[in-house]
Amino acid sequence: MKVITLIENTSVNEHLNSEHGISLYIETGNHKILFDTGKTDLFIKNAKKLGVDLDKVDTVIISHGHYDHIGGLIHFLNMNQQATVYLKKDIFNFQYLSIRNKEKKQIGYPTELLKYEHRFKFLENTPLSFDGMHIIPQIDSVYPLPKGNGILYKENDDTLIKDDFKHELVFAIHTKSGLHIFCGCAHNGVLNMVLAVKNLLPNQRIKTVIGGFHLIDSNEFIKTETDEELISLGTELKKLTNGAIYYTGHCTGSNALNKLTSLLKNDLKTLTTGKEIIL
Repeated sequence: MKVITLIENTSVNEHLNSEHGISLYIETGNHKILFDTGKTDLFIKNAKKLGVDLDKVDTVIISHGHYDHIGGLIHFLNMNQQATVYLKKDIFNFQYLSIRNKEKKQIGYPTELLKYEHRFKFLENTPLSFDGMHIIPQIDSVYPLPKGNGILYKENDDTLIKDDFKHELVFAIHTKSGLHIFCGCAHNGVLNMVLAVKNLLPNQRIKTVIGGFHLIDSNEFIKTETDEELISLGTELKKLTNGAIYYTGHCTGSNALNKLTSLLKNDLKTLTTGKEIIL
């Protein structure tokens, strides 16, 4: 199995575009998969430079409804005529916002996506499994959610409420070597996402966890996880996955990355635009 980072906040070289967002191309023996689509069409431009033919993608997984994960989908659907898109129905039931200093910023889906609704396969609470792939739409809150969620909201008919992230899912692929887990931002908590996969597939060894962990750095708007909380999270992650390799970036802040690296050592690796992972 091969994973190529088509877009991320950083880049391996100046010839590849980067932006605040994430998109992964995943190639298995049976499928060519796009996991999230970044914010714009830059992932498509990078794919061409990296020799990835997006016309051959047959499966798209959208992790959740924020613009830096779903924003590029419209550009992909304009060019690819065959792929089925798997996502949560909740994405379209609300508009999503961040609020800083009482200023609202729209961070949801582009409304023009609705013209492609016939290409969508919506998930609610029941996992969907086929060809060794598992899409898990129900993530229970056993562990605390990231504190960075505190400035994120959803709105419907002028009713504003805290985002509960029911629009988020977790994706896993089962290979001969074990399970590979993919999360977009892990707003539901990376520990809860791993646990959701373990509950569905209790006898399978977890080999990798790939994606953003939404452990953002503290700033003037919000105080996020303390160093002690980050170490505790890393310790529990290591316990839950029992020797997995972790690839993270995008919404995993520098402080979290440093603290987790101090604990997980070489088992923690960074995602960056253009990076290829062979699993």
